[in-house]
Amino acid sequence: MVKAFTAEEHLGSVRIEGKVTQGRSVIVLDLLVNGDGEGGGVFVQQGNVIKIERVGTLLYLNAPKRFWSTHATADQTATYGGKWIELSALDSRFASFDQFLDAADLVDSLFRGYTAPLTVSKPTTFGHHKVVVVKDTATSHGTRSTGLVYIGTASPHDVYKIVDDAPDQQSTLVFNNYGKAVPLTVPAEPINAS
Repeated sequence: MVKAFTAEEHLGSVRIEGKVTQGRSVIVLDLLVNGDGEGGGVFVQQGNVIKIERVGTLLYLNAPKRFWSTHATADQTATYGGKWIELSALDSRFASFDQFLDAADLVDSLFRGYTAPLTVSKPTTFGHHKVVVVKDTATSHGTRSTGLVYIGTASPHDVYKIVDDAPDQQSTLVFNNYGKAVPLTVPAEPINAS
């Protein structure tokens, strides 16, 4: 696991595709992120296509009026709907989006605070890559949670898939197209919403 954390911390860039289900809420995502936490892409949440970019400490978000109508006042909905807004990446209101822009944090969060020994599978194949599957299973208050990380057996031990199955959330994230860091640009004329 340590080698996988290290590989994600030093990556150039990676594409992350996946699905996160929390109760009735389903989020589908397609992101291209750099190892420094910068990146961007698209989230689809409750039929809303939400574009996101993170450059440095700033987060840029472009969501339709329908999204804002359930997350902001009527005036904010009219102002922000369909336009790029600029926020601090530390703004807790948008942490659920920003958390997906750091591959190392995604890998770390799955196994943060585990208490039971991890199990490691025999080598297998996932997406034409030789991998081992690291599994963490925990039971709390009678409910069971399972986390799986598919880690490449060859150096630099890239992560290729994360599955998190907990009572309150199920998610599958696939990591592919590892490459050099990609240059990012700030969207034109964003509205400062900090």
